[in-house]
Amino acid sequence: MSRRFRKGFTLIELLVVIAIIAVLIALLLPAVQQAREAARRTQCKNNMKQLGLAMHNYESTYTCWPIGSYYTPAGSSTYAGTPNWRMQIFPYFDQAPLFNSMNFGLPFAGNVVNANTTTLSNKVLTGYVCPSSPLNPCANIANNTQFIQTPMYVGISGAYPDVALRTVGSASSYGGFYTNNGMLLHNELTRMRDAVDGTSNTIMIAEQSGQVGTSDIRAGYYGGYSGTSFANPVTSSNPGGGDSWSAGLTGVQYKINSPTTAGGSNSPYDANTVLNSFHTGGIHVLLSDGSVRFISNNIDFNTMANLCSRNDGVPVGDF
Repeated sequence: MSRRFRKGFTLIELLVVIAIIAVLIALLLPAVQQAREAARRTQCKNNMKQLGLAMHNYESTYTCWPIGSYYTPAGSSTYAGTPNWRMQIFPYFDQAPLFNSMNFGLPFAGNVVNANTTTLSNKVLTGYVCPSSPLNPCANIANNTQFIQTPMYVGISGAYPDVALRTVGSASSYGGFYTNNGMLLHNELTRMRDAVDGTSNTIMIAEQSGQVGTSDIRAGYYGGYSGTSFANPVTSSNPGGGDSWSAGLTGVQYKINSPTTAGGSNSPYDANTVLNSFHTGGIHVLLSDGSVRFISNNIDFNTMANLCSRNDGVPVGDF
């Protein structure tokens, strides 16, 4: 009698194989996702290194840092006639042709149509985008119907309250506090020597690529390149509670990745928008010496405020 051999697999064997494959996929998927996030985080860090090079090349040319956010006398329809630091460094950020195409006699406000805003409309500079962030770089966050990019990196104008207990600015009409103890200021330039606490201990630019709760509150108004609504540098009496807004800067008043907003942080044009990201555990920051560090969400707030001040004279703790 001939012996009959079974061909193929039984149902149980197939189920076992499928179960094994499913387990392997479940084990491998998190590793793949972590590897992808690690690559995105590295790219974000590289973006900030390029910003550091651009800032230092600007400083080498002009012997000063760019003015953080600049006032231009204008009516409401032509606000933002002078760009903030984000555009001032274009020539040193591989964007010289774009910079040269701008007409600086026209505003950069994302609520008007002109040659500048038409050129900038939906123009995404990848160096200003954190690859870990799902946010739309050109979202209409506030009065930005031309969809001008709002970069995911923000200049630091200081911190409040000051760790040395000095008066470092004045109140905003929107509940926040404008600061003048940082490296990038409103209507005022700083120089390398102004980092009295040391360039390696002073944050110049920080990441702002996340959400506060479910809201996108990046520092931008009429787009990400506009200036500020008040004239003259920040002092104890200016803007002094008067109607005021700005773009491109923040004075640090709240912890990193704060899940909620408070006075001065609940609108993109406020003085104290929150530093945040979609990275796990913290954000990248650019120090004034051009180095990039990853700062934990758990950093002591006084240490963070100390790092955001250029001249408080208080020794910096570990970070």
